[in-house]
Amino acid sequence: MKTLKNLMLLLLTGCTMFFVACSDDDDDKDKDKPVTPPATKDVHYDIWVGLDQSKMGQFGTLLVQNVNSLEESKEIDFKNFGCNVTQTFGKTDAAIIKGKYYYQIDAVNEDRFVKFQIINNQLTCIHKQPFKKNTYTPGRYTHVWLDDNTFIIFAANGKADDVIWTKLNAETLEILAEGSLNLKGKTDVTKFTTSGLAAYRKSDNKIIYFFKHNPGRNKVAPPYFFVAFVDANSMNIEKIIKEDRAEEMAGTAYGELRQNKMFFDENENLYLACNTQIQGSESTTCQFGNLLRINKGETDFDKNYKGFDGKNSKIVTVNYLGNHKVLLYLQDPQHTGVSDDNSKKDGWGDKYNCYYAMYDINTNALTEFQYEGKNLPYNIGTFSQRSFVLDDKAFIGVNPKDSQPVIYIYNSKDNTVSKGISIQEGYEFSRINYIHN
Repeated sequence: MKTLKNLMLLLLTGCTMFFVACSDDDDDKDKDKPVTPPATKDVHYDIWVGLDQSKMGQFGTLLVQNVNSLEESKEIDFKNFGCNVTQTFGKTDAAIIKGKYYYQIDAVNEDRFVKFQIINNQLTCIHKQPFKKNTYTPGRYTHVWLDDNTFIIFAANGKADDVIWTKLNAETLEILAEGSLNLKGKTDVTKFTTSGLAAYRKSDNKIIYFFKHNPGRNKVAPPYFFVAFVDANSMNIEKIIKEDRAEEMAGTAYGELRQNKMFFDENENLYLACNTQIQGSESTTCQFGNLLRINKGETDFDKNYKGFDGKNSKIVTVNYLGNHKVLLYLQDPQHTGVSDDNSKKDGWGDKYNCYYAMYDINTNALTEFQYEGKNLPYNIGTFSQRSFVLDDKAFIGVNPKDSQPVIYIYNSKDNTVSKGISIQEGYEFSRINYIHN
């Protein structure tokens, strides 16, 4: 992608003022009001871009711009618009996003939970909550929402020999409870991956926590992972299962802070994206994907289901479209033409080797998204989330090699794709998400 000269100087003079200091005053006059989810239509959109990428997914400068629509046929720039959030978010866009707010482990002080709002291109810290017993590393945890006002985060402890958790009030960030899952010694895992993945199943009040052994750098991990079913009230483990039909969850280290790796369908069946190393390949990065399913009320995978079977692409992100259709962001060097063999390490990594496709759960059919009869451009970056689903539309962001980033809109009602907003070249397009007003 072409780079704009002196872009950094323009941004520094044009960025709207932002606030990074958290107020110590928690005496919010509205804090006792019940949380009422706003109307789905009452949203705006945040577009995230970066500059001076040091390595994949990490930037010297991170910028956010609020826009009211992604469907307009216009180009946006970050000169005189948007906000530099680097001093707050650090080098990545890792955060929990819900309703009007962003939540994260403080990426600067690394000793507290923080709650932010980005409105009118201004960043304001709403609350902060210092750690108590359990401590966490920025960007290295996973989470579940029990309701609109309560969430729990999970991560490996300092020695990585167990998994800790902290329950928080989302409005005030008060720590409600904390502890450990006490997984040590219950499987052959002796060193846990940093975050694992977690989902909350409302119908039976269970937290479903996925974890795996972390063998360390340049060592081979065992070709299986585990699932713990946890009672959300007592936080006691009720059952642990082992799964070896795939080697690992599609996310082990960063939870779902930056990417979507799981989804529930209309019947509360949980689908998990998984990946497995290609047999005989040159690197553990060379993988193909599958979807595995835990049916509603069950405490094991459905052994009769293995989705995305027979495909060669690695699953990076998943978004459920409804009606048994899934929007997938996939990495596949051979398909995208950067390699003639997916077992070779060369075609993977930081290359334009990713694409978007729609997967049919019922038929196992995979259909690449197209606009005006041509496939959407191929993309670079596997630490990104440039897509989401809202109502009957999927918003799909691309960052082509030889042209500007663009957001396309797939309408599931009439199965059409239209072209929306574009971003001036020179920025590394990292993320889009919606925020309630």
